[in-house]
Amino acid sequence: MKLSIPALVVLTGVICLYPLQKYIDSTSPRQVISDESLYLASGPRIKKMSMGISGLLADIYWIRTTQYFGRKVIDAGGLGADTKKINMALLTPLLNIVVTLDPQEIAPYRFGAIFLPDYDPNAAIDLLQRGIEANPAEWALYQDLGFIYWHLGKYSEAAETYDRGSLVPGAPYWMKDITGLMRIRGGSREVARAIYREYLQSSDKNIRAQAEFRLHQLDALDQIDALNQLVSAYNSQRHSCPPDLRMLSRWIVQMRIPLNDQLQPVDPDGDPYVLDSSNCQVRLSPGSRFEAR
Repeated sequence: MKLSIPALVVLTGVICLYPLQKYIDSTSPRQVISDESLYLASGPRIKKMSMGISGLLADIYWIRTTQYFGRKVIDAGGLGADTKKINMALLTPLLNIVVTLDPQEIAPYRFGAIFLPDYDPNAAIDLLQRGIEANPAEWALYQDLGFIYWHLGKYSEAAETYDRGSLVPGAPYWMKDITGLMRIRGGSREVARAIYREYLQSSDKNIRAQAEFRLHQLDALDQIDALNQLVSAYNSQRHSCPPDLRMLSRWIVQMRIPLNDQLQPVDPDGDPYVLDSSNCQVRLSPGSRFEAR
């Protein structure tokens, strides 16, 4: 059976992939990262050697990136763990390789926007600026760059970026809403909720999981504020701290904070809140994954 010219090109590219990757792995300088020995070649170098199949190589490296990230997170206990403490030294170079090989692949930019700021905020900004330069009609990349600026507390830069993104054809109405919120209440939980709710629509399950975690964390912080107001009111009337939160359960129910079987108010994970009698303040249970970070 004769193969067409396009089919021969694809077949040749696939055959070349294995020796190419073997060559990259064998000639790349190794670098020791904590207890690991991992190695990479640069994006431009790999692209130069790709022989016209850079898009296919980009897919391979994107799979490698998500596997690397997923393995690190699973080893640390899942996305609920303190991801800032996870050694992600290869996340930046891996993402850079992917977008160098295929600048029009949007998923790596969006992935980097959510997870890179904890490890390398400057690299996160650079990645998204590169993404916008290569894909100026992708309004979501402006959303992601605005998210990074917000994450870093740079509210004026975030507002400006969301505003620029709102002018891109097809951008949703809420880009303008977040622009206004950012200028008025940049560091508020209201803005945080608006941002993370939009990321629940992501096609990437890791991004959705992180957004869901952050929304639960905001719920826990709101509940602690409400419980502390209740405890403060009790203290003002009785001139003493309540001995236990359970004795306030009938008021807590009215606040729509869930209770466990022992009538203790619980956070979104079901862990009971703790009343610290030393300062009469409610806090998260020890070791809670919702500790602010």
